[in-house]
Amino acid sequence: MDKLKVKQNRLLMLSIVLVIALSLLALLVGNIMSKAAAYIFISIVYWGVFCIPLSLYYLGGANGIEKLHEKQPVSIPSGKKMLIHVLVFMPCIATLFVVFIPTISVAPIQVFAISMLYAIMNGTIEELYWRGVFTNIFPDDILKSYILPTLMFGLWHIALYFIKGMEYHGGLIALVGGATFMGFLWGYAAYKTKSIRAVTAAHIITNFFAFSGMIYMNWFV
Repeated sequence: MDKLKVKQNRLLMLSIVLVIALSLLALLVGNIMSKAAAYIFISIVYWGVFCIPLSLYYLGGANGIEKLHEKQPVSIPSGKKMLIHVLVFMPCIATLFVVFIPTISVAPIQVFAISMLYAIMNGTIEELYWRGVFTNIFPDDILKSYILPTLMFGLWHIALYFIKGMEYHGGLIALVGGATFMGFLWGYAAYKTKSIRAVTAAHIITNFFAFSGMIYMNWFV
């Protein structure tokens, strides 16, 4: 087996480990920490142990990361590219009306400050790993660069549901199903354009709207 194949298989296996390990960790820390502390702890492990180190390794450092945010020379008709970008930002509109607008009149300003910080960090890091790394390592394999990472991206959110006391709009189905749906939209855009610039922006905006409601409901009420 050549080195590239080993590297590719290792990425898939580590992503499966990520999903399972974080789910088990969430069950553990949810019983010994407050729900806010447990959520932050799981996020730090997710970003710092898995997403960031693996992204740096598989993309070859800062240069590889920078390239993913650049406009790539791909042969997509302008009309189709515009449609892709419209689809990418659909979750922003949904979370704006479903979560953010009902929250904005009742939540204190601290909620939105925390939400913005969290959204920038999470949206940037998740797109780098789940879309950037996989489209880079499996550029012409739609199953491994798009479908499998999208499913794993959705499944990892089960860990967040396992944190004791945390509540989410719509419960488990909305949390995991919504993440998977957004993953399919953003994954398709990244796969077709070979860039994560637009999907990162959409992810940050969507997270800001969604986190505003989640943080207010769980950490301030």
